[in-house]
Formats: sequence, C-alpha cells, structure tokens
Amino acid sequence: MTIMNERKAYFYCLIVAVIWGLGFIAVDEALVSFSCFDILFIRFVGSAALAWLLIIKKVKKIHMRTVKKGMMNGVLLFIAYALQTYAQTLTSVSNNAFLSASGVVMVPYLCYLVFKKKPSKRQILSSCLCLIGIGVLTTSKMSFELGDFLAFSCAIFFAAHLVSLQYTCVLEDSQVINALQLGTCACLSIPCTLLFSKVPSSISLNSILSCIYIVVFATFLCFFLQTKAQQVASASSCSVILSTESLFAVIFSVILLKETIHMNLLIGGLMILISVILVQTSSLKNVSSEKTRYKHKAYR
Repeated sequence: MTIMNERKAYFYCLIVAVIWGLGFIAVDEALVSFSCFDILFIRFVGSAALAWLLIIKKVKKIHMRTVKKGMMNGVLLFIAYALQTYAQTLTSVSNNAFLSASGVVMVPYLCYLVFKKKPSKRQILSSCLCLIGIGVLTTSKMSFELGDFLAFSCAIFFAAHLVSLQYTCVLEDSQVINALQLGTCACLSIPCTLLFSKVPSSISLNSILSCIYIVVFATFLCFFLQTKAQQVASASSCSVILSTESLFAVIFSVILLKETIHMNLLIGGLMILISVILVQTSSLKNVSSEKTRYKHKAYR
C-alpha cells in the first residue's frame, strides 16, 4: 500500500461525502411524492441492479464466505438507511445530517470490540463532546424528538457498517462485496414496501430526478467508491472524511431548501464536527498497524 493509494482512497471518501450531502436534499425532494419505504425500494433495487451488472461474469466464482460477508454488511446498511430515511420525515435535513454523522465517534469503540484496539483518552473526551453537541443541537425544542432519536440511532448502524465493511472487504473483490450488500438491502426493502407503502397520488418530475440521483450517485457510485477506499484505508480514517457529509448537507440545505441556520444548530453542529476531528487524530497516526490487524482478522 503506497501513500498515493491512501490519498486516492481519502479522495474517494471526500467525493462520497459531497454526494451524500446533496443526497439529503434529494431524499427530501423525493419524499414529496414517495413514502420513505418507496424510496428505500427504489434506492436499493435500482443500485443493486447496476452493481450486479458490473460483476455478472464473476457470479459463478463467488464463494459462500463472501456471500455471508456481503449479507452482513447489507443488513446493517439497510437498517441504517431505513432509520435515516424515516427520520427525515420527522426532522430537518440539517438535524438529520448532523446526527447521522455523529456515528463516526462510535467507530473507534467498535474497532476495539472487533480488532481489540483500545480508544484513547482523546477519543473518550470527543465522545462526551459529541453527546453535548447533540444536546445543544436540539435545545430549541427543549426535547429530543422522535425524528432526532431515529437519526441518532441510524448513526450507530452506519458506524457498525463502516467497521463491518472494513472487516469484510480487505481480502475480497470490492465490486462483489458491494453488489452483495446492495442486493441484500434490495431484498429487505421488498417486504417493507409491500407492508407499509402506499401508491402515490401524484409524482413530480423533481421527485423522479431525485430518485435517479439517489440510485445512481448517492447509492451505487458512493458505495462502489467507499468499498474500494476501505480496501486501502482503515474504517477510522475513512469515517472522519465521510462524516463531512453533514457539513455539505447543511450548506446545500441552506442554498437549495432555504433552511434557516439557528444558533443552536451552528454551536451543536460545530461541537459534533470538532469531536469527529478529535476522535480521529490518533487513529490517523496508526493506520498501518490498524490495517495489519484487519488483515489478520479477516483471514479467520
């Protein structure tokens, strides 16, 4: 693994963060015509179809071990997106983005559980700062509402997916892992859609274009790039860059949705972003040793 490879991986993550930031706006627009379960179905069935087209010649060579890994990623990813998409029907784009990104602080602790890498004092401090930031973020209503709770819950599963992806993709074909995880999400979205979805009364052009963006860019392309990036960079290193999606989401929501930036959002969001930077500093200095642990663990 060369420095250029790591830099390329981090650049991939930055691209993903920008696309995901705009993705919050696309989801908000898609919700005008579709329910959250419709969007999950469209998102994962469409992106899974594209992902499987890429590996159609590799299907016969896929090992059952790889299938299990991809399915594990897919279950975590589906739960995270189900919570996040439903949360956006109950809270603002800005709150959803910031709270979803707070999961990055959990990554080092999950890495400790999986790879036996203890969190530092700085990481513990940043976790406390993140929790305070979340509290400040919601003080305008003096309560932690359901939408905010769901957004924070999805952060836990996004963090688990980051670590799971690191665990599973190091020694595997990234395209195959991506197709398997998106395929699993597509399968899980079908019963949810049948049970809870309603036929939309009308479908706007903006909603259709938003769904296309969600499928092609925010899901297929982003997870293709993320899976590839995590083959050469650790979960902790990637997560700090991916977490900037919240910053891009707020910028786009102000520009495109004309959302008002309140002082509590600025202070709370800033505290969360600072905690994200703090928790990753020590991790970035130990990428090589962390990667060695991942590879040894993945062989088992």
